[in-house]
Amino acid sequence: MNTVIKPDFSAVWSTDAQGICIASQESPTGLLPALKGVTLSAWLRLAQADDDARIALQLTSALEGVKPFHIEVPIHCLDGTTRHVVVSGLPGGQSPASCLQYNGFILDISAQRKALAEAMRTAAEYRLLIENSTDLIAHCDNEGRYVSISPSYSEMIGWSADEIIGQRVVDYLHPDDRASATEELVRLFNGGTLPDVVEVRKLHRDGHYITLGTRACGVSDPATGRNLGAVLVSRDITRDKERIRKLEKLATRDALTGLPNRAWINDQVGCMLAQDDDLAYTAVLFIDLNGFKAVNDSLGHATGDALLQQVSERLQHCMCPGDSVARLGGDEFLVAAKCSSRETASAIAQRILESLNKPFAINSRDLRIGASIGISLARFGTASAKVLVEQADRAMYQAKASRDGSYRFFEPETLPSQE
Repeated sequence: MNTVIKPDFSAVWSTDAQGICIASQESPTGLLPALKGVTLSAWLRLAQADDDARIALQLTSALEGVKPFHIEVPIHCLDGTTRHVVVSGLPGGQSPASCLQYNGFILDISAQRKALAEAMRTAAEYRLLIENSTDLIAHCDNEGRYVSISPSYSEMIGWSADEIIGQRVVDYLHPDDRASATEELVRLFNGGTLPDVVEVRKLHRDGHYITLGTRACGVSDPATGRNLGAVLVSRDITRDKERIRKLEKLATRDALTGLPNRAWINDQVGCMLAQDDDLAYTAVLFIDLNGFKAVNDSLGHATGDALLQQVSERLQHCMCPGDSVARLGGDEFLVAAKCSSRETASAIAQRILESLNKPFAINSRDLRIGASIGISLARFGTASAKVLVEQADRAMYQAKASRDGSYRFFEPETLPSQE
């Protein structure tokens, strides 16, 4: 909706052949210095609020050439204010003798000048914000093509304005992100909103992708309500994503060996137990190293840490696709695997024992340790991850007690019969 700015005052005047004002009608009265009875040049010298000599020269040149004039000038008003007015005049005489006869008006344009100044100030502020923003700010039309971009585009993703403007927004996105981004833009163009940040990968000029978090809003014509496109504000979240990945790794990985930790393997066992496969067992192998404490106490923690790292590498080499190995803490490890039978689980345990019985070369020393392994088995729906791990732990202690570096299966305790 357009707003009409009404002038504070206006005046209509006319001069005679000698250039003296003979009529002046003002609305409201009492604001302008007296115009009637003086020439326009004399009135201007009295009323003008600044020392700009060009204004007087402009009026003199128009009068001497008997030409129309349209002069903007600040004037002192009788109420103590300074207003910007336009003084306009048209020659009214029909003969050379009446060349100074003019008809014209004076119109207050202070409000328009103020509105223009505020609009220019606001535009300058927005321009400064856009030009100095580290975010990517872009405007696209309702066909999804770039209309303008902030300088940060060139700084962050390498593309210049000339290369981007006129191109489709989605063409610079990762192929896997284009379909969803197109749907979101169409929603905006149809009057919808996007309340959440949309995560996309944008192509850098050198070929790699930058992960961006983008907020978008539709732009409409205030007069018609017709959609004109959208404004897109994006922020580089590549480092944030990397930090999140590192935190997730810290939460699920053992810092020393890089293996998954207890929390991760428990979730993994739970997922394996939830797989509805009547023919397969979920097998949990609880591994405790034999002789590790003696190495750690006699040769120091650094040697013990190096030994644990080599143990983790050997365990990973023992795994088949789909198997998982984790460090629970200290010298305890856990393996989770899908097994078709008890014999398959036995083969995994035997493979692990054979691998760990071979010497470990650390600091020019050959160190020998072994392991005790407890095994528990369960099919779909017959046990929880917690129970299965506890059963494997109990079986490991049985293997440990035998002192032969072997493995044992968990066997449910047989209740005595009642006669």
